[in-house]
Formats: sequence, structure tokens, C-alpha cells
Amino acid sequence: MPYGIVLLPDPATSATLAALARTIGAAAGPLNLAGPKAPPHVSILHIDTEDRAPLDAWVRAHPGPLTVKIIGLLFADVPAGDYYVPTGGSYFGLEIVRRPDLDALHSSALDLPAGPPLGNVGPDFRPHITLGMVSGALHLPDLATVPAGELTLTPAVGRIGPFGSFPDLGV
Repeated sequence: MPYGIVLLPDPATSATLAALARTIGAAAGPLNLAGPKAPPHVSILHIDTEDRAPLDAWVRAHPGPLTVKIIGLLFADVPAGDYYVPTGGSYFGLEIVRRPDLDALHSSALDLPAGPPLGNVGPDFRPHITLGMVSGALHLPDLATVPAGELTLTPAVGRIGPFGSFPDLGV
């Protein structure tokens, strides 16, 4: 079963990010938008395992919080056949600076005695907050509404749902 170790913002920040996701993607054939069943998060590691206990222990050992820095808003095409988006579509999200403390968390999680990691790991680790996946053309928001600067996040672990969401972690 796929699980993820993630960093979650506080509820008010999550609501702000979900509102931004709706602004950008609601009219673009949303496949998945940040919100209660897809909380905004930074993934530390996705892993396929039947034993969640080591992941829960890792989160207890790394209680946070951790501050991350936003680089900017990214739009990207995702080809059909992608693990998280089998139909393909257009991704949009906030890119995060790969700082040493964030990289150290990722490396530490890679050492967990669990199943194989999923997605981009190791040198390909790309921290980000997915705001949404859509099937149509994206709407560029007023750039003043795009968060800049730093966010404070707290580690959590949850089951991975459709499109890399975490439906059990919603606020």
C-alpha cells in the first residue's frame, strides 16, 4: 500500500492554498485540486509498504516544525501513463527550495526499513506543494495572490490517494 511522509501547513495556510488551487484550476477540468481530500503538502518520501509502523516512528522522531521557502509557481505537462496521473494532464504547484535541512529529512526517510520508494527520490528529489492537476488549460492567477517567502510545516504520515493526494490528512 502506498504511504507518504509529508509536511503539512497549518489549517489557515491550507485553506489559502486550496483557494488558490480553485482560482487556477476550477475552470480547467480539474482532476484533483488541493482541499480537504487533497491537503496541500510537501512530500518527504512516498513508499510502498504493508507496514506503516516505521513511517509513524520516523514522524515521531522528526516532530518539526520545519520552515520551507517557496521558489514560485510552476505549470507543467504530465504525460499519460504517469504513476500518479495515469490519464496525463497539467500540473500546477508551488516549488520549494531544496535546502540542506529538507534534503536531510528526505535522506533520513530513504533509510527506513520499509518497501520501495515511489516517485522522484535521491538526486531527483524535487520538493513542491501540488495545488492541482487538470485536464484543460490553466488560468494564470493574479501573481500577487501567489504565496512567497517561507512556510512552517509539520511532519505527518498518511495513505496516498488518487493523484498523490492524502485524503485521510485533510483538515
